[in-house]
Amino acid sequence: MRTQHPNLWHPIRFAIMLIVLAWTIYGVCYEPPTDIFGVIWVAMLVTALVLSPLFLKSTSVAILVIASIGDLFTPYAHLGNSLPAQLYAYGMLAYSTNAIIVATLLIYYVVNILLIDPPDPNTNPVAMVSMYAMVLLLGRTLSWSEKTTQKSFEAAQNKNRLQELESRARIADAIHDAVTGDLSAASFVAQRHIGGNSSGPGVAADPANATTTTATTTADAEDWRQINEYILSALTNVHRVIDELNMDATTLPGDADGEALANLLRATLDDGDRRLRKLGFNITSIRHCAGGKPSASQAIAELANNLLREIYANIARHAAPGSKVDLSVMLRPNAIEITQINPMKEDMAGADERDDELPGGHGLASFKKQLESYQGTLTTSAQDGSWTLFAYIPVTVIDDSPGLLEQVQV
Repeated sequence: MRTQHPNLWHPIRFAIMLIVLAWTIYGVCYEPPTDIFGVIWVAMLVTALVLSPLFLKSTSVAILVIASIGDLFTPYAHLGNSLPAQLYAYGMLAYSTNAIIVATLLIYYVVNILLIDPPDPNTNPVAMVSMYAMVLLLGRTLSWSEKTTQKSFEAAQNKNRLQELESRARIADAIHDAVTGDLSAASFVAQRHIGGNSSGPGVAADPANATTTTATTTADAEDWRQINEYILSALTNVHRVIDELNMDATTLPGDADGEALANLLRATLDDGDRRLRKLGFNITSIRHCAGGKPSASQAIAELANNLLREIYANIARHAAPGSKVDLSVMLRPNAIEITQINPMKEDMAGADERDDELPGGHGLASFKKQLESYQGTLTTSAQDGSWTLFAYIPVTVIDDSPGLLEQVQV
């Protein structure tokens, strides 16, 4: 109930309602109604008061209507027991609307008390108008104070968040500069040894050592291949840590035209291409829009972006070193389509139609389940030494999320 009706738990409004309710009940007890219509009228007034924290504007209007038409049904309504409820309704409407509505309510009350329904001779109309004006000003002041507090709170939160993002960016850059360069260089060395290109000039100049060198290269090829696998795995894990530090990049505020999602995927493609080129891959990635950019929810954006990262990590680990890789991202108004084609390493070329047996295939299996939960698809095939992946991601349009203050209150 707290999450469905957060206004019910607003401490100030709830306290004011209780005070007004107690005031009204006290007046009824002091001078109870003498006819059935008076009882019904009081019951309607109390019901509207009790429901006001849930439906602030509608019940405030209902209180004013009930108080105004009460004289048509029972003389008890003219005794003044509705005055606390009317003041409450005026104040809550001033709080929940705007200055134009406040001015309209004040003019209506002045016209009503001076021309339509003048008060008793013993009642000072100036004092009554002043009292209602003060209530309206109090409602506007409460609204302005809450909005100002909310803006200050959000500004402080955004400042702290910005500082955190800047700190993460510095850490990610430091990790990238300190680790990935050396790991990429080590991978190059390992790949040269795997290809049998590790013999230097001194070795080539001595024909007597040619047979020994060839035997040594053949015997060490498997060891160098494993070393290369370890290096690529470590490099992938480092980039995953960097991605986690930069995970807030998937937040898409105000993406009504799909531009934020397109920029996010473009940044991931550019970063992935740069990493693979450092490892010696001939990567060609294409991002194309067909009919318009999709406006995706944050969950869909995170899923598409994380799948792209997984694809780049699998290319680095499973594609043939130095091979040509084709990666395409098609943006449609209601979907995202990702296609990957690349040759596989020789020791993995026999894993046809069994992507779950490939290292990293468990990650693809997880993404496949996530896509299926959104009515999407993920299909892979490994035939004739070539790996093909196709992902279809239906787009769920972005929704209006509650503000930061509302989330904290909930």
